Amino acid sequence: MKFKIRLTVLALAMSAAFAANAASILIVNNASNTSEAGTTADITNNLQTLMTNVGDTVTVVSAPPASLAGYGQVWDIGFSNSAALTSAQQSEYLSYLQSGGGLFLMGENTGFMTRNNSILSLISLAGGGSIGIDGSNTDGLETILAPFTGPNAVSQLTYAASGLFTGTGTGQWISTSNSLSGEGSGLAFDVGSLTNAGAGALTTILDVNFMQNQYDVPNSQNLTKNLIGYVTEQVNPPNNVP
Repeated sequence: MKFKIRLTVLALAMSAAFAANAASILIVNNASNTSEAGTTADITNNLQTLMTNVGDTVTVVSAPPASLAGYGQVWDIGFSNSAALTSAQQSEYLSYLQSGGGLFLMGENTGFMTRNNSILSLISLAGGGSIGIDGSNTDGLETILAPFTGPNAVSQLTYAASGLFTGTGTGQWISTSNSLSGEGSGLAFDVGSLTNAGAGALTTILDVNFMQNQYDVPNSQNLTKNLIGYVTEQVNPPNNVP
């Protein structure tokens, strides 16, 4: 009987810890103004499913609301040039990072430089350094770097046609090109690494197709799951179970 009681107490404690680590997440997808409605629907549905599967509460909107209060994470997946971040939106996201939020920004290859340049501007505003994008190359096979290699195992990923950052600034690589030295499609800024927004965490990848659950599966799915876990652990660390 005592053994059963201990198991019950442990199960309840684990359940409470899981619930405490669940996040309230806002997905901003630019659905009302996207250049690729099918792609936007794919990535929205896939991302929302993966998040709800781990207990997160997800709200989906087309454009950032006037207030981001109450959301532990914001995933802005509006990759189109029509979704370029305005000065007001950059200021809103900067304040959100400064308040300790977790932010993901979707970019793309050089056909989407209006959107990409707005991401670079926000990184600079947040104190992530001056980072460029390779204007002459897109990439395919890349190496995934820790901590994004787990817990869902992934070591390499073939992007459909991703853009390439030319440096990390104050951040770290999520993935690096196997053919172009010093370049990669994904960047992450841990809590403490953004000099003007030290309380927040920022991640960005210059490719939309990896999140569709259609390209290089299961590697692309595992990277997406690991990204979700990374952002959550940065801004909402799990409680230890006694």
